[in-house]
Amino acid sequence: MEKETIKNLIDVLGLVKDLKRTGWVMYGVDGAESDAEHSFGVAMLAMMLAPKEIDKLKCLELALVHDMAEIYTGDFTPFDNISKDEKYRLEAESAEKIAKEISWPKFRELIEEYNAKQTKEAKFISLLDKIETAMTAKYYDKNNRCSRKLSDEFYEYANRYADNTYDEELAEIKDLAKNLK
Repeated sequence: MEKETIKNLIDVLGLVKDLKRTGWVMYGVDGAESDAEHSFGVAMLAMMLAPKEIDKLKCLELALVHDMAEIYTGDFTPFDNISKDEKYRLEAESAEKIAKEISWPKFRELIEEYNAKQTKEAKFISLLDKIETAMTAKYYDKNNRCSRKLSDEFYEYANRYADNTYDEELAEIKDLAKNLK
């Protein structure tokens, strides 16, 4: 690996570790997690819960990179006035930039796959993304990290998303979303 690529990789990894998740910051969570911490949680869930019929390595790749484009776009929330198409366009530009910086074209391909939600692996990681967020909200509630209760809102969001995921192979994971409360 070239010296410039190593320097860029150090910077990219540092940026994703520094990027606090916007929703938690908005709600005033004490010690809000970073995108890197969230992605680690999604990857752990993927490693533990991936159904046999899907590619676990692909799931881990998607889990680890799914939010990394946000280092240049910012972490959009449902409260931001941005369309899904515009969000994906900005993330595609960011992914292209990161792929070049770290000399890894597959990075862009993984971001595109995740955003398209066409593969079983992308659908699975997208569902785990919502579940992990609801689990984190529950953790924050349990440990009094916010002045307001968070888990009900994120539990409901994860369940609405699970209800709209029509892949029978993910039925067990949907049940997990239903049992978070």
